[in-house]
Amino acid sequence: MGMAKHAGRRAGQNLHLLGIPVIALILFFAFADLMLAFPRIDLVVSGLFYSAEEGFAAQGTHWEQFAYRSVPVLMVGVNLGLVGLWLYNRINRRQLLGFDGRKLAFLLCLLALVPGLLVNQVFKEHWGRARPVKLEQFGGNDRFTPAFVRSDQGGGSFSSGHAAAAAYLVGVAAVLFGPRSRWAVAAALFTALVAVARVAAGGHFLSDVLASAFFVLFGYYFLFRLFFGRR
Repeated sequence: MGMAKHAGRRAGQNLHLLGIPVIALILFFAFADLMLAFPRIDLVVSGLFYSAEEGFAAQGTHWEQFAYRSVPVLMVGVNLGLVGLWLYNRINRRQLLGFDGRKLAFLLCLLALVPGLLVNQVFKEHWGRARPVKLEQFGGNDRFTPAFVRSDQGGGSFSSGHAAAAAYLVGVAAVLFGPRSRWAVAAALFTALVAVARVAAGGHFLSDVLASAFFVLFGYYFLFRLFFGRR
């Protein structure tokens, strides 16, 4: 009986849809439902970083600017490093970190399709959600709209490009060093720092940064299945 339960549990954990674990999809839809049912969660969380006297006080601080400005620098540096590592292995016929052309293509496709296309070009350009700093509740003129609901205000709040780019670095670390490596943990902590910084500065809502993390996660699993099969 115990073995049957264990086997059933493992089978449930191994259920996938288009390469994406079903449990991850369930968590995403639960998150989306929560934000649609209780949209004030976003306002409450953003309100923790706002005061009528100082506005979003974290905006412009050293740590917030470090988190904000380091992302594009890392995007350039890390991806040039990936290309360089691939060239080094190819020219010298080495397998340093096991990095080959297929892994390079996988990571570059992940970057281009999720942070690049889905988040920055599809959602940020066309979803229209106003940023917290622009809302009436926080001293601005725009009105609040829940996550996953389109708006005509021309805002770029949903979803977060910086959070998506930072989450991509977790994928890079997972490919190079393993998903449970110290580098992957460090990349995840950096992603959390970037997410907090964007919310604290009034640039994004909690739901914006979490949605971006989910999108990158789904893109990682889906593309991994395409590039590497069931490995």
